[in-house]
Formats: sequence, C-alpha cells, structure tokens
Amino acid sequence: MIAEGRRRAYQALIRVERDGAFLNAALQEALAGAGVDERDRALATEIAYGTLRRQITLDRLLSPLVRRPMSKLDPEVRVILRMGAYQMTWLNRVPAYAAANDAVELAKRHRPQAAALVNAVLRRYAERAQDWEDLLNKAVAGAKDVERWSVMYSVPAWIVERLVADHGADRVLAALASMNEPAPMSLRANRLRGSREEAIARLGAEGAVARPAALAEDGLRVQGQVDVTRLQAYRDGYVTIQDEGAMLVAPLLRPEPGMRVVDLCAAPGGKTTHLAELMGDRGEIDAYDVTVAKVRAIRQQAERLGLQSVHPRLGDGRQVTPEGLYDAALVDAPCTGLGVMRRRPDLRYRRRPEDVAQLAQLQRALLRRACAIVRSGGCVVYSTCTLLKEENESVVRDVASDPSVGVRIEDIGGDLAPTLAVSVGERSPGFLLWPDWHETDGFFMARLRRI
Repeated sequence: MIAEGRRRAYQALIRVERDGAFLNAALQEALAGAGVDERDRALATEIAYGTLRRQITLDRLLSPLVRRPMSKLDPEVRVILRMGAYQMTWLNRVPAYAAANDAVELAKRHRPQAAALVNAVLRRYAERAQDWEDLLNKAVAGAKDVERWSVMYSVPAWIVERLVADHGADRVLAALASMNEPAPMSLRANRLRGSREEAIARLGAEGAVARPAALAEDGLRVQGQVDVTRLQAYRDGYVTIQDEGAMLVAPLLRPEPGMRVVDLCAAPGGKTTHLAELMGDRGEIDAYDVTVAKVRAIRQQAERLGLQSVHPRLGDGRQVTPEGLYDAALVDAPCTGLGVMRRRPDLRYRRRPEDVAQLAQLQRALLRRACAIVRSGGCVVYSTCTLLKEENESVVRDVASDPSVGVRIEDIGGDLAPTLAVSVGERSPGFLLWPDWHETDGFFMARLRRI
C-alpha cells in the first residue's frame, strides 16, 4: 500500500510536470478532502516542494542510471524517479526501501510497463545516494562555472548567469543554497483585532507555537509545519499569512488614518490589508488588479480581516485616473519572482530570459502611472520579489531620472529596523532583502516622493 503522503505528493507533481500547474495550487488540490492527517500532509508537502527545488540536480544524478535522457521518459516516470531519489538523498528519516517500494507501486498504478525500470534505477541509486555530492562534483567537474552552479543549486543556467553578473558569485551562491531549504512560516498580526502577544496566545491555544519576528513590528514566526488556514485564529482575522520581508513594504508609505491610497497590483491583498490595518481602517484604499479572480481574492482577505477601507477594483494599474488624486501609491509590481524560489520552486523553471525585459517595461509603466496619480508631496513605494537589477534599481532610476515624471528618490534606511538600516548602500536607490542574510524572501523596495 502506498503511503498517503507519497501518493498525494505524486498527484501534485504530475500536475506540475504534465499539465503546467502551479505547485501551490496543485498541492492544495491534492491535499483537499478527508483522509489526510497532519503527518501525511507534512510528508506530501516536503516531498513535493523538495523534489521540485532539486529537480535539475536530481536529473543529473539519475541520468547515468537511465539509458534514455530524462527528458525522453514519460512524465509519470520522471516524477516517480525524482521523488524516490529525493527521499533517499535528502530525507534521512525515510528508509530507502520504503521510498523505492512506494515508487514501484506508483509506477505499477500509473505506468505499469515502467515498473521494472523504476525498480532497477532506484535500487541502484540507493547504493550511491549518500555519496551524491561526490558523484555530482565528478559529473560537472569539466563544466563551466555557470553550468556547474546550475546543476549544484538546481537553478536554470540563465538565471544563475544574470544573478552573478548583478551581484557576484559569492553573494548569489549563498542565496541560492538557502532557497533550496524550506521557507519559514511567517504571519502578520492584525493590530485591529488585538496585539501581537494576543495573536501568539490564540495560536498557542490551538497548538501552533509562534514567537515575535525580528524585522517586522507586526510579524510572527511559527515553528514547524502548520496549516494556518485551518486555525480559528486565522479564520477570525487575527493573523494573515505573509512573509516577514513583505511586511516591511506597507509601512514605507507611512500610512495614517484618513489617507487616500492606491495599490496598483493588489492581489492577493497582503500588502493592501496591511495598509488598512496601519491606517486604523480609516481612509480609502483603492486596490486594483486585472482579473475578477484576483479582485475576489482581495475582497475575501479584507472581509476575513474585518476591513471596510479596502475597495477592490477591476482594472489595469497603468490606466488608473485621475492624476494627482492620491496621497500615496503602492506598486508591488509583477516580476520574475526570483526572490521567492524557495517558496515557489516552480517559478525557476517557468521563467524565460525574454521575460525580464518584458516585465521591466511593464514595471516602468506602472511606476510612471503611480507617480502621476499621487499629489504633490505624496509618495510612491515600489517593490518586487526579485533579485535582478533590471527589474529593481534600473526601473527606479529610469523613472526618477525623467524630469517629466517629477519625483525624487528617498532614503528609506530610517524606516527599516536598525539591523537592516546598516545594510542600506548609498549606491542603490532602494533596499534588497536576501533570503540567507535576513531569513525572508528576496524583496526589493524603494520610495519616491512627488515634487
């Protein structure tokens, strides 16, 4: 009998591999319904996310044991082999025989003709799983640096090359290593429901252990794997799931009660609702996004948190009017997402080199529109969850250097926690959070002031 956690992980991963589904949605679908206890849920999550994070590395390790290229195997066989090898290599608590047996059973169920192949490959792999680093080093010994790093850290070569060109190898490789580890669970306490301490107490009453976060005033860090959405504290609006780095963005607008604010790319609503909480839910926040589903997600978040000042709007942020209307604007721009690869490992395989320039063009257009619709003296905060300079510093500098836009870049060092402010560099128009340094997602943030 196949362990329930492995069966559900396979269901999610095959949807990603064969159908192009997003992993978070595919896993939610696989774990839906009754019959999945917390232990199986945790195993499925670990296998699904870990296998996808290490996919390039796994394929290189498995290739010598398979006569055909991994890309030529049936999708079902690729997924099963990767799952088995991942467990043998990185999940020490999982016996190799259990991973192999369940892999063979999965093959019998989904690709019966490949069951013997799966059995042979994984039995041989089990003999070398503990020596994976030596085997990998030998496999890439003659490769160029970028290819070697791509295989070692399981990130497409073009991404490695772009990041290293921007930030240097030492900085980037440390970050990539950290993004192959599970992301910590961070929550934001809703100050309109109660204090951070009260949120911690409510979570604790339901068995979730939390502590104050280091960088964000309203932030919490939760220990272990917890499905927060199943807790009453979440349903009652005492907490919101949000990375601690993302919690630093809304305060940069210096929101106050009575302000009129616009969020041009608001879904799913994390930063929008944070603004409303910081404003005491007094004022107006127009929250735009481009699809009905995204607007619905914003509305659902606001309703769960009991917020009245958030007004979800369907529309393209580049077309918002009239000019000079708002006290502040937030542009949490669509981006390549290379700062959140540990939380969304499938992004690294979805992105293409041409995406960068296309997104940068969109980002500049959104930032220009934001600058146009804030009043004189108002501010615009620009943020992304990527690490590429073309989407970050270059966008801000390009817009700010145009006299017709009429803005200046502000130093945000004084708005950040003291432990972060010392890291703000004079040569950058904003601040970049690194996953390995700050234990957050990779976030860029900058503030401009309308002249």
